[in-house]
Amino acid sequence: MPRTLSYGIAAMLIAGSAWAQVSLTPRTIRLDTVTCQELLSLPGERRDQFLIYLNGYFDAGRAVLTWDERQAAERIDRVIAECKSKPETSVFRAFADVWSR
Repeated sequence: MPRTLSYGIAAMLIAGSAWAQVSLTPRTIRLDTVTCQELLSLPGERRDQFLIYLNGYFDAGRAVLTWDERQAAERIDRVIAECKSKPETSVFRAFADVWSR
């Protein structure tokens, strides 16, 4: 019985993993065209990936070689707040504004 249960759990995990890989279609996105409204409508994990990518993009543009998790989180929180107050704004513009402060 325990062996059968283990096989069943393994099969569900493998199937779930395969489904997740199929459901995420890689996209090519022009960073300057994504609006805050589009960002806020993304599913949680996809939104987080996009925010983390932009955080790295702006840090790299300033030649930042140290990742400060607290500072990154605070900046991302400010971007999200700005996006919620101005959904028509470009996410790229929101990041640029936050990083300039």
